[in-house]
Amino acid sequence: KAREQKINATQQEVESLRDELKQTRAAADRKSLDLKTRESKVADLRNKLNECSSNREYDIIRGQIEADEVANSVHEDEILELLEKVDEFQRQIGETEGRVKQLQAECQEFSGKISAAATGLQQRAVELDTRIREAEPFLTGDNRERYRRLIEAYGADGMASINAKAICSNCYVSLTPQAHVQVKTGDVMFCTNCGRLIYSEE
Repeated sequence: KAREQKINATQQEVESLRDELKQTRAAADRKSLDLKTRESKVADLRNKLNECSSNREYDIIRGQIEADEVANSVHEDEILELLEKVDEFQRQIGETEGRVKQLQAECQEFSGKISAAATGLQQRAVELDTRIREAEPFLTGDNRERYRRLIEAYGADGMASINAKAICSNCYVSLTPQAHVQVKTGDVMFCTNCGRLIYSEE
């Protein structure tokens, strides 16, 4: 669940970056169009310089051209800044999309491990259930009652295996050599530490 939430959050981050990229591109396009209009205006003013009938008119037009050229220079800087932001947003989008793919791959790998573990647990449950059914006919008296209480309380976990080193798989406490021999020979035994019905893996 947490992994899926992280993927969703990262995907939303990508969408947010795409929106910002779109808006920045639109702003750059608007300023570029505005700059072309301003440059066209400067070109028209330059043509008018040749038609001036007085020095005063010439100076006025010349002053307007210089002012427009300064404004155009500022406009060009703003456009360059926006284009740099466009490049940065594209870089961030690529990087974030890469993170999404990585998270999806990790999530898929984790799901595979969970599925494999679940299959293993199901097989283990079937095995234990079989052992439980096999054990029931051999239990009598107090042992049967004790066993039933264990199964009611813990289900299949009411039983625990003993490995070659005589260690209980539930509480990891070692049996005495004598108890280990008794379990291996088929005697009904309960772990003295955790109380589980124990059986040999061998």
